[in-house]
Amino acid sequence: MGTKNCQNATDSPKVEVGEIDTRAPFQSVKDAVSLFGEGAFSGERPAIKKTKPHSAERVLAKETQLHLAQKKLHKLKEPLKNAETTKAQALVELEKAKRTVDDLSHKLRTISELKETAIKATEAAKNQVKQLEEANCGNHAGADGAWKQDFESARELYMTAITELDAAKQELRRIRQDCDTSLEAKATAIKQAAEAELSAKANMERSGELSKEITTVQESIELVKLATFQAQQDQAKIYTEKDVQKQLHKASLEESAKKLPALKKEFDPELIKNLEVQLTETVTEIEALQKEMENAKTSDLDSARTVTSELDNAKESLHKVAEEESALQGLLDSLKLELENVKKEHSELKEMEAETESIAGNLHVKLRKSKSELEAALAEEFKVIGASEEMISTLQQLSSENEKARLEAEGMHKKAEELKKESKATRTALEEAEKKLRVALEEAEEAKAAEAKALDEITILSERTNVARCSTSESGAQITISREEFESLSRKVEESNKLAEMKVVAAMAQVEAVKASENEALKKLEATQKEIDDMTAATQEALKRAEMAEAAKKAVEGELRRWREREQKKAAEAASRILAETDMLSESPPPQVLESKAESIWG
Repeated sequence: MGTKNCQNATDSPKVEVGEIDTRAPFQSVKDAVSLFGEGAFSGERPAIKKTKPHSAERVLAKETQLHLAQKKLHKLKEPLKNAETTKAQALVELEKAKRTVDDLSHKLRTISELKETAIKATEAAKNQVKQLEEANCGNHAGADGAWKQDFESARELYMTAITELDAAKQELRRIRQDCDTSLEAKATAIKQAAEAELSAKANMERSGELSKEITTVQESIELVKLATFQAQQDQAKIYTEKDVQKQLHKASLEESAKKLPALKKEFDPELIKNLEVQLTETVTEIEALQKEMENAKTSDLDSARTVTSELDNAKESLHKVAEEESALQGLLDSLKLELENVKKEHSELKEMEAETESIAGNLHVKLRKSKSELEAALAEEFKVIGASEEMISTLQQLSSENEKARLEAEGMHKKAEELKKESKATRTALEEAEKKLRVALEEAEEAKAAEAKALDEITILSERTNVARCSTSESGAQITISREEFESLSRKVEESNKLAEMKVVAAMAQVEAVKASENEALKKLEATQKEIDDMTAATQEALKRAEMAEAAKKAVEGELRRWREREQKKAAEAASRILAETDMLSESPPPQVLESKAESIWG
């Protein structure tokens, strides 16, 4: 019975001990790993290892995006600087063109003064020539050598005046050519300035877009920072859970070691030996497991060190990104100074974190409205530009008409000068004809005097002949005149009469012809004077129209400039408002949005 009881006693606890001690506490290394290192060797550590390259890749991607944005910003700054330099060069060229126009106008005035002085000199030379001709007619025989000298000197003065006039005309042509080139340079400079303004506007828009992209990259970097912080917290939790599990396993081992002596008393020595053998095996297995745990711990520490080093590298890269961000922020300080007033007005949006979705919708609506307003403003600007181009074309047409009228007036002035010259030539011819008429009349008078003298001589001769006849009749002698002498005397009288009549008729015909040419020249002069008056009136009217068109152009340009300033101000206000609202949203996003973004990143 005693043996049975002992056997029963030994059998009943044997089952219990078999469940606790006779079996190996760990069937295999896999079970020990699953018990002790479940937190370290299960799917938690790969999760940590997975998060590490994922976050690093995201940080690298954000850094590359930021570098690309910076490169784009630098690339856009270069054409902006080029546009500013071209604008400055165009303004300098415009100033140079204005200076050249002023110089050319001054030269034109001086040349016109020189022209007037040359005309006055020619008039004086002509008057001097007339005076010399009159003096020559007065005392032709006495002062022939002095008259020739004065005539030569007057001719030299006249030739010098003509050469000066030709030089002045050439200088005037050259000045006009320079003026045309300066006007063309001015037009090109204005065109370059307009192109520079357009490129500057485009670059400013592109810089605004890049600033928006930079803000989005900054937001994503903040999200990556939050994700890395959460990963560090998860890693700390995993380490604490591992420590707790290790403490629990140590406590269970200590309890099993305490139970061993009591159990040794209850069992037989063979069973104890078996248990000792099993215990040694389990101890060796435990030591092996401890070694494996230490190795795993060292590997975990190495992985943690690598993760921490990678996190430090990521922090350094984030610091670099922050420094670059601060550098870029320094570039955008001018815009932020303008946006401070708008930020103050929209500071109340921080309290409305729950209504971010509705605010975003309103922002999209406002953006669409601003786009539509901008398109309408651009359409109006194109209309105004078309109107200004039409005004410029009309102004150019008026200027061309003015130039044509001026050229026609110059041609009419030239014609008038030619007609004046012709009238002067006719006057001189008339004076010469009158002189010839006087000479012919004098010759006729001389012929008449010779005829009278011849008649007197004939009468004297006839009286003498009569006296001679009387005396001869008394004395019986005769004095006769040969017939040839009488015929020659009568022929001379007839020839002198005919010659005087012919000279008088020729002189009268020449005088009539000169008077007719003078009348015709006077008629031409009156007609040209009338045409000149008409052309001057037309030029005055064209100048008035050009002045009115210039004033209208200036008014249109001023209105267009004011309208552009208003539209730019509106666009800047809308952009600043949208940027301020987006900054407010990026500064204070709701926690739900942050959690959803973090889950989307880590998921």
